[in-house]
Amino acid sequence: MSLLCDFHTHSTVSDGTLTPAELVLQAHQNGVDVLALTDHDDVAGIPEALARAQELGMELLPGVELSVSEAGGKQQMHILGLGIDPSAPLLIERIAEFRRARLERGARIVERLNQLGMPIRFERVREIAKHGSLGRPHIARALVEAGLCSSEDDAFARFLRWDRRAYVPHAVLDARGAISLIHAVGGIACLAHPPRSLGVDAMGGLEAFVGRLARLELDALEVYHPSHKPQEQKRLRRLARKHALTVTGGSDFHGDERPEVALGRGRGDLALGRECYDAIRERLAERQRATLKLTVSEPTGTLARPV
Repeated sequence: MSLLCDFHTHSTVSDGTLTPAELVLQAHQNGVDVLALTDHDDVAGIPEALARAQELGMELLPGVELSVSEAGGKQQMHILGLGIDPSAPLLIERIAEFRRARLERGARIVERLNQLGMPIRFERVREIAKHGSLGRPHIARALVEAGLCSSEDDAFARFLRWDRRAYVPHAVLDARGAISLIHAVGGIACLAHPPRSLGVDAMGGLEAFVGRLARLELDALEVYHPSHKPQEQKRLRRLARKHALTVTGGSDFHGDERPEVALGRGRGDLALGRECYDAIRERLAERQRATLKLTVSEPTGTLARPV
């Protein structure tokens, strides 16, 4: 039986525009059979998404997208956790830390914007984020709403990117910590959209960047993403083979803010099927067996519920 899969999506729990239930419904309408919900630094939407997926006869893979910052913000990446246990106490504890850190960071960014003559209110940013994990896209939306920027891309280009004056670095997770956390809660760690990682152009380039993460026990590479050109996909497939990493992909769907990107289809050329699904399932089984062995030998470890 053929499958259509999407292993990278966002809801209103982070910076998407659809609720978890709406996201699952739209994925179903697009013909998606297996969906991963991977909100930024939060898993609060997974129960709602799971319930809707069960109603529709879809498979929902619990996930998260962790923000990683190293070297004072000069090296940044996003690491997806796929197949995690969203109820694991360790994860819930860390998610609470992430939310506090995101609020503090957001307040500092807004303060810097105010100092630069951009009069937006942090209270309005929180209203835009609703109950979701607050991030720079919410600040960008506030700038657009106030007529201070022409688009979210304009807001990032002028103020919110790493090398802009309103940027404030993350101060929560490095790559080792993110990968270890994902493994501890039963998931596999996947480097999201690798060419878009900040610092990937340092000495050794993408090859060295991925190699270092592989030595930290990274499990997978997101080869297929709407921003990846064919040559980038080819290069990433080669790196995945070299480092024995599982190939994944997804639309990185955010909703109305990026209408050209569709669930399960990306920009029209995304078609992840049975081969990708089986490879992820196999890697998850391997990782969970390793976690079980670690838990048996280390009584203080976290044994994740099977996905």
